[in-house]
Amino acid sequence: MKQGSILTLKIDNIGSDGDGIAMHGHTAVYVNNALPDETIKAIVTDTAKTYAHATLKDIVEKSKYRVSPRCPHVRQCGGCQIQEMDYNQQLIFKRAKVVSNIEKIGFFQNANILNTIGCYPFFGFRNKAIYPVAQNSNGEIVAGFYARRSHLIVPSQKCHIEFDESSKITKEIIAHIKRYNIQPYNESEGNGIVRYIMIRKAFATNEIMVSIVVNGNTILHHKELVDNLVSTTKNIKSVSLIVNCDNTNRIRGNEVIALYGNSYITDEIDGIKFRISPLSFYQVNAIQTAILYGKALEFAQLTGNETVFDLYCGVGTISLFLARKARKVYGVEVIPQAIDDARINAEINNINNIEFIVGKAEETIPLLVENNGVKADIVVVDPPRKGCDKALLSTIIKMLPQRIVYVSCDSTSLARDLRYLCDNGFSLKIVQPVDMFPHSVHVECVAMLEAVR
Repeated sequence: MKQGSILTLKIDNIGSDGDGIAMHGHTAVYVNNALPDETIKAIVTDTAKTYAHATLKDIVEKSKYRVSPRCPHVRQCGGCQIQEMDYNQQLIFKRAKVVSNIEKIGFFQNANILNTIGCYPFFGFRNKAIYPVAQNSNGEIVAGFYARRSHLIVPSQKCHIEFDESSKITKEIIAHIKRYNIQPYNESEGNGIVRYIMIRKAFATNEIMVSIVVNGNTILHHKELVDNLVSTTKNIKSVSLIVNCDNTNRIRGNEVIALYGNSYITDEIDGIKFRISPLSFYQVNAIQTAILYGKALEFAQLTGNETVFDLYCGVGTISLFLARKARKVYGVEVIPQAIDDARINAEINNINNIEFIVGKAEETIPLLVENNGVKADIVVVDPPRKGCDKALLSTIIKMLPQRIVYVSCDSTSLARDLRYLCDNGFSLKIVQPVDMFPHSVHVECVAMLEAVR
């Protein structure tokens, strides 16, 4: 098998990253946008000893679950890997992915894994848009999305999973950049000004925040840009520059320069208000966040008498949900800016039974237990994709909580951590997959464990 070969393949399965999988002799071939039970023609793009990657060329026999994609860039863009799969089948695929990881990585048999909770509507749900800006090979300034497995930009200023205003705002900014010959950032050379356009919308209040990530501390004729933005798109409440002069592809910088309006917008989830600043972490799907955190609250089984620890608490989103039913909540987070936002969020909601602490949970919690005699009845964790540090898991085990609620954005690390906890005094009771990102392969989960006494 050589690069550039055209193969006729029967797709047998779909991988965890959304690629269709077919066997060609003893070689597994991964084909983007191909679905199980399809016969396809594919062009080989790269090869290794036991596997190869290929791009879909033609569909000879299509799956009964194939649907017409809404986005014309779906096969180039890396965002929606399974948009061509019927949405109900997407939910089945995501549960199967969780089941596979829980069984094969966590070594659980017959775990209670519920059906995936779907997202409705499954277009237009995303409240945050990020468009990288670059100069293409023809010298034209473009904004769009990264192609799969690359940093090449697929030009597009309309994403169907995002809110409608994002397209209009992006076009206005690109027009301004072209009008004044403002150079986009060049990643390989480390020069140029505009790196990314980031737009957020609070669905509950309709407030919009526009941030431009720049390699510097200004943008030419910014007053004119602001005037054009606020006059053509209503509900823009904040416009700012995010300064990022590092020679990296990281989006966020550490300094924000206000150009217009407030330094934040306000959203609301299930009656709780959240103040969102340009550098704040905030879930990109507020509709499903209410469901996800509602499940976490349900699994915690609070009666009003419990002390709860929320680890990796971020800006306090889960903490605030828990505080309405708990006696006391401690939120622990290593990022100081996130704790600042969390404290503001507690204040604007008049929630007083929360204490937010900056620090590593595995270092902070033993001091609370030892010095203040604090005992955890319930522990909630919502770690990054890599999961929990083993030191933190060991700390949780030593806390002897009645119950652990684990919110996960990656079922691979979830399965690993569940196995460790269940080998050390806990029993897995239930796992609930929740679809936060329709048309992608990602799936969130909430798992609940109880102490074995």
